[in-house]
Amino acid sequence: MRPTTRMRGWMRQEALWVIVIAAIASNISALAQVAREQTDPNQRQVYLVRKDQADCTNSDVPNVDSPLVGGNIWVTRLSDGNTSVKVAMTAKPATIYRLFLKCVRQLTDITTDDEGVANVSFAFPTNLVGAVYGFDMYPEGGPAGNKYQSAQVSFQ
Repeated sequence: MRPTTRMRGWMRQEALWVIVIAAIASNISALAQVAREQTDPNQRQVYLVRKDQADCTNSDVPNVDSPLVGGNIWVTRLSDGNTSVKVAMTAKPATIYRLFLKCVRQLTDITTDDEGVANVSFAFPTNLVGAVYGFDMYPEGGPAGNKYQSAQVSFQ
């Protein structure tokens, strides 16, 4: 009788651990869902990808990390009717790149330092674009192999 009692106690303890682990896993899943839901709907982050050409909204530029990525662009729609843009990149050293709002207009020049690094911030009127757009960037003359396209920015 005693071995059976021990066996039942052991099974109860094992069942309790299964319940505890399931509860912890459920809570972790819920926390991950909350974290995803708390991202700002007015912010986007896209990669700046070495690519010579793309359409006006950069629909074929992948927003995935790869050896072709040369930087990041953070876009935030502001309540004052402007869109804030932050660019962090590493490209050809001591070079002036022209950054364009794709198929709309040039936004700014970005100059890399002696190591090819640049960090800039600026803003443009949000009404210059629709809900989906892209950026492109290249040095004067736009030689092949030195052009960058952003992944598509979408607020849809």
